[in-house]
Amino acid sequence: MKHPLARLDRPLIAAGLLSALVVSSAPAAHAASYDWHSRSKPLKAWEDDVAQALAYGTSYTKDGFLKNHTYYRDPRSGGDKVYTETGYTYREPGQGGESWSGHGSSDQSPRNSSGDWVDQYDKDDYSEHNDASQGRVHSKVCEDQAWSPDACSRRPYFTFAL
Repeated sequence: MKHPLARLDRPLIAAGLLSALVVSSAPAAHAASYDWHSRSKPLKAWEDDVAQALAYGTSYTKDGFLKNHTYYRDPRSGGDKVYTETGYTYREPGQGGESWSGHGSSDQSPRNSSGDWVDQYDKDDYSEHNDASQGRVHSKVCEDQAWSPDACSRRPYFTFAL
């Protein structure tokens, strides 16, 4: 008596194995977090070719929120205080199709001039933007100057599928 599997069509078995291989080797989903800059290569705010403020961090999605965990510091402690600012925007449908809106929140960290790295967490509840397909986290670091515009870094951003 032949084994029951001997009746199976060999090309059919090969096709099934190939399908399983293709499915199991599909690319991973988009990253849910981005590290931006680092302690050794921080984002910098410049004025007159001198670094005024430093920052680095991680932007990510978690539990229905866009989040940003930042470390920032004053490279010239005791001077003007430094801060970070995080902003959130969403890609939402409108009359002309989808576009980026400025409807998310914005948050600034406390001012600090100690020279030590300071932790800052910011978040925005993207469930309030239930028709948005994507969200962005924008970060910058600045030196707070009383009598002139603040010296600020460029403002990198990271995009997340929602």
